[in-house]
Amino acid sequence: MQAFWDDLDLMQAVTRMMVWAACALLFVAGVGWLLQRPYFSINQFRFVGDVQQLDQKQTHDLIQSNLDHGLAGGFFSMNLYQVQDSLQQISWVKSTSIRRVWPHEIEVSIAAHQPLAIWKDRYLSPEGQLFHAQVDEAQRAKLVETEGPDEAANLMAQELPLFQQWLAPLGWTVKKVSLSQRYSWQVTLSNGLVIEMGRADTPTAIEERVQRLIKSGDFVKDNIGEAGGYIDLRYPNGFAMRSEKLHRVNTETMINTGGKL
Repeated sequence: MQAFWDDLDLMQAVTRMMVWAACALLFVAGVGWLLQRPYFSINQFRFVGDVQQLDQKQTHDLIQSNLDHGLAGGFFSMNLYQVQDSLQQISWVKSTSIRRVWPHEIEVSIAAHQPLAIWKDRYLSPEGQLFHAQVDEAQRAKLVETEGPDEAANLMAQELPLFQQWLAPLGWTVKKVSLSQRYSWQVTLSNGLVIEMGRADTPTAIEERVQRLIKSGDFVKDNIGEAGGYIDLRYPNGFAMRSEKLHRVNTETMINTGGKL
């Protein structure tokens, strides 16, 4: 049997394979080294999307601090998924997309949660998300105040627009909506009137109570004093109303809209 080293053709084939393997390794190492050179470093970030609605300096500082770790590497080696995950940890960020722009730029597109209402020290989005954000005073003044258990934030986001829609025919503006631990609703209007809506024992219970109130809307509006008043809708066929203008004293008047109270 011929020895391996005595087979000239085999030796030449093995030698060629070793040379090609060495060249491939050198090529990969060279490309890796080249990609780490300053020629491919990131030196510019462009933020687009909803960041314009927020405080620019604070937004930039916040994003920059979250990006620092993820930006290790150059144009080709930077981990975009790590950067995106980092941005998603920012409270007001709803969604992000990141792309490379040749040769030295990264474009960060950000969609921010939009405030539907104020929720204690945070804001509530239309999707029911609670978040912190920089909102200017003019915009904040237009938002409804809300409060309730944090786990009910999504429910609040669904019900608030309905309260506003139901009470609009009376020309009333919702100022505050509260949800108790027992999930009982209370609405405060901009005119100072407080309305006890009660619990939604059925899907249509709250709306039916509001409709009874709307039927007596003229009477209610005529008898609301400057100090507002109080209405309790938690009756099966009517509601109770209290205002200084009604009786000049804090007594309740029962308004029957049909059936027994």
